[in-house]
Amino acid sequence: MKSKTIIRTLLLAFVVVSAAALISQELRRHSEDHPAAAPAPAPAPSSTAQPEANATQPAHQVIAYYFHGKYRCPNCLKIEAYAREAIQNAFAEELKDGLLQWQVINVEEPGNQHFVQDYQLYTKSVILSDLHQGRQTRWKNLDQVWTFLPDQAAFMKYVRDEVRAYLTAD
Repeated sequence: MKSKTIIRTLLLAFVVVSAAALISQELRRHSEDHPAAAPAPAPAPSSTAQPEANATQPAHQVIAYYFHGKYRCPNCLKIEAYAREAIQNAFAEELKDGLLQWQVINVEEPGNQHFVQDYQLYTKSVILSDLHQGRQTRWKNLDQVWTFLPDQAAFMKYVRDEVRAYLTAD
């Protein structure tokens, strides 16, 4: 009788530990995909993620990045698609002239991990980087893309307004 109680207790403990591990894993995945639970990033450092200046680079340029990892959930893919569409449709001339660039970067690929530190990334993100004479002067995480994701029109307006503000900055 005592051995049955011990076995039952061990099996129950195994079930509880397994359930806790699964819940913990799901919470980590959920917090990665939903940044509202994560802290807001601090202001931009003055010299991070510097692209190399060249003779054809405009004096003022904005880079719109979409940063992602290896795992790409449907919402992450939707953020990339909506942001790309908003930028390509509203800023075709700026893209053509090189005043604006759109870059999609997997931060888990070799050589790209520094972006996590440079832009204090904690989830998939759209980042605007403002460059003057090839040097980054400021950047912004468009963290409201997660809030506007259910409303494509609001999402695209948000991205267009933020990009326009960066393009027209002094």
